[in-house]
Amino acid sequence: MIFEPVDGGLRLTIDNHSRDVVAHLLGELRHEVEAAKTTTPAALEPHMKRLFPTAYHNDEQHNDEYRRLTHSDLADTHLAALNDAVLLLAPGRVFAEGDLERFVRAINAMRLVLGTVLDVSEDDADDDTPDSDDPVALQREVYHYLGWLLHTSLDQLCK
Repeated sequence: MIFEPVDGGLRLTIDNHSRDVVAHLLGELRHEVEAAKTTTPAALEPHMKRLFPTAYHNDEQHNDEYRRLTHSDLADTHLAALNDAVLLLAPGRVFAEGDLERFVRAINAMRLVLGTVLDVSEDDADDDTPDSDDPVALQREVYHYLGWLLHTSLDQLCK
C-alpha cells in the first residue's frame, strides 16, 4: 500500500529517490506546458500534442476554433495539476480531499507524454520486462513506474 491513512487524509509512502525522479519529471513537463500555452497548436512538439488533443479530425476550421477557445484553459488545468503534484510529492505531505484527483491528472499527463516520446503502443504497453539492449530502457522503466503509480493512485481514489 503506497497510501497510508493519516488524520485528515493520506500520505504517499514511496521512497525519496522515486519522489525526486517523479517530481523532476513533473517539473520538466510543467516548463513544457508553460511554453505550450503560448505556442500555436500546429507548432507543438508531437509529445505535447498528446496533452492538447484534436477535437475535430476532419474539420480544421472547427478544430482551430475549439483550440482557440480551450487551449489556454487546458494548459492552465495541466499546470495547476502539475504544480500541486510536485508539492504533494514532498515527504510527509498529507493529501487532503481533492488532492489525489489532481495528483492522478498530473501523473497521467506525464505518462502520456513519456509514452508518446517512447512511441509506446497498446501492444507493448504491458511489457514491463526491460531489454538490456534497449537504449531507452531506463525511460521505459520510468514509464512503467508511472503506470504503477497511476494505477495505485486510481485504486485509492476509488475506495
